[in-house]
Order: sequence, then C-alpha cells, then structure tokens
Amino acid sequence: MARTIAEIQDEILNEKKKQSSLNGLNSSSKTSIWGLWVNIVATAIWVHEKIVEKNALISRPHTLNWYREQALNFHYGSPLDPNSSNGMSLIWKDGSYQFDTKNLSETQIEESKIIKHCAVSEIDLETVLNPEKKVKEIFSDYFHNKVGVVFIKVATEKDDKISRIDVPNELFAFKEYIARIKDAGNQVYITSDDGDILKLNLNVYVDPLSIYINPKDIEYYQLKSLNRTLEAEEQAKLKKYEEDLLAEPLDIRNGSLILNNSIFPVLDAVKDHLKNIEFNGAFVKTFLVDAIQKAEGIKIPILNKVETSIAKNPNDDDNNDLTDVTRIEYFIPKAGYFDMDALEIEVNYIPYTFYRDKQ
Repeated sequence: MARTIAEIQDEILNEKKKQSSLNGLNSSSKTSIWGLWVNIVATAIWVHEKIVEKNALISRPHTLNWYREQALNFHYGSPLDPNSSNGMSLIWKDGSYQFDTKNLSETQIEESKIIKHCAVSEIDLETVLNPEKKVKEIFSDYFHNKVGVVFIKVATEKDDKISRIDVPNELFAFKEYIARIKDAGNQVYITSDDGDILKLNLNVYVDPLSIYINPKDIEYYQLKSLNRTLEAEEQAKLKKYEEDLLAEPLDIRNGSLILNNSIFPVLDAVKDHLKNIEFNGAFVKTFLVDAIQKAEGIKIPILNKVETSIAKNPNDDDNNDLTDVTRIEYFIPKAGYFDMDALEIEVNYIPYTFYRDKQ
C-alpha cells in the first residue's frame, strides 16, 4: 500500500535532521521555500508510488489460487451491467473486475456468495508428453489431454451438506463471470457434480462391555467376516442365516453403545471423517481406519472393501457400477466430495475376546 504524503514528508524531515549542513533551514512558516520543496518532492514520490502500486495490481499473476479466490467471491444475482442500480454490478476497478456491493449489507453479500467450495487444477504438459515423440504426436496429445486447460470444480451447501449447484442459471451465470475475468487465451473447464458414491465393508472387533451386539447375530457376523472360501458347512450356515434375516433382520441396536443406543461409534466415526475431508481432498484408507480406531469401544477396525463410482443418474438405465478400489491406498472423488446420503457402510461386529485365547 502506497504511503501517504504526510508519511513521506515525515521521512524527509527525519533525514534532514541527520544532515548538519541543513540546520539553517529552520523556518516553521508553511510558505517557506524549503518547506514547499519538501511538500513538492513528497507529492511527486506519492504519485510515483500510486502508479507502481496500480501497475503491480494489474500485473498480478493469475495463479490457480487466484482463480479459486475469484470463484469464492462470485455473487449470484449480480447484474453484469455496470449501470445497474442495485449496487452489486461487476465493475472494473483498480485494475481488476470487482463486485460493487456498497449498497448491500454484510448479510446480503454473504447470502449472494453461492460458491462455498472450490478446487482448481491443471494438467502438467510434462506428464503427458514424451520427448521422443514426433511433433505431430505432441500436438495431438496436447489437445487430447487438455493441457493448458484450467479445471474448476465448484459446489455449494444445502442443509449443511456439500451439494452441486443444481439451479441451471446459477452455474450458467458463474461460467459467464469466469469468462469475463479470466486471462485472455486461457481455457477454463467448470464442473459442479453430484457427490461420488462410496460403499464400505468393515470387520470391527469391539469391546462387548461397551458396544451392544445381540448374541443371536454374532455367528452371522463372524461368518461374514471370514476372508477365505467358506467350507461347505459354513456356507450352509451362512445361507440359513441370510434366509432367516428375511423374517427376522439383524438387531438394529448392533454396534451402538450399551449406555446410549443412539450412538454408533463406528458409523459416526466414518461419517465424521468423510465430512472433514477437504473439498477435492483424497480419501485415504489408513486415515479412515485411524479415525475408527479412536472411537469408543473399538478394538480392531479392519477395512475389507472400498467401492466407489460417480453419481448415478436415476433417469439413466445404464447406471455406473461400483468400482472396487480396495487395492488403492488413496483416491480423489471425481466430484470433489462424497454424497453422504448415498453412503453405504456394512459392518460386521465381532466381540473382542482374544484375551481369553491366551489362557
């Protein structure tokens, strides 16, 4: 920020005091020649600093983080006409496009910011090009892999949950806004999708003194938890249990705290962990297991299977099947987040009784 004229004058006067040869310039009159020259020089320096400041602002490099800042600062309902009378038009000011919000309250300003989450990325040319390729192949890969394209994922919030921008005009207006402020020549690809689907299967050994498990369901959980080919007798038992479940389902209290059946430590830990993953952040299996391990009454959490897919379109007969990604240690959901309403968690609750095996 440029200094004020008064600040520059003070610095000049402080420097004058250090020069004994200027002690004769001691008139306190506002019209003294030396005082006027100090003011003229200070004003000239101030003008210069203002020009430099403005040029620095205009020439600010538009990094990926700059695009993210602009996205989060988008105001929906703002007319793009600078002559609009509602006071929230998109105007050119101090070397950049800005929303004029002088006639709005802080509440109105925040309510108009519909972009609550944003992630910006691009593909590095070096990752898709082989220096040994011919020139025509290089250019082919350049465009096919969308190198030089800025990818922007955005989402809003509904009922305290991350959600895609599903009002058509909202996304259309946001794309028009980015088109106006982006760097000339840059290609920008904007998406706002439904959250990815996630399905988890876990074996969790729990403290039977803390976690409720109906005794009739224990053998079923144990059979389901076996990560090997079942023997004929075991297969028959499991099939019989599954048939019986049609008439008498598993106890809905299984996995809850004995002292409070409304709290399910495993399920709550999984949901809390997923909610706390930053937008467009990675789902890491080890981090999820660590989060479950810290829950009350949990002894050994084992993540058996992880399946995921992009959001399914209910109007499309050819819905996307879940993909088994258990072997992958971490991955980023395509939409940037998971649909918590579509989350499926299957838990086999097994009493932790290993201590008796040592006796």
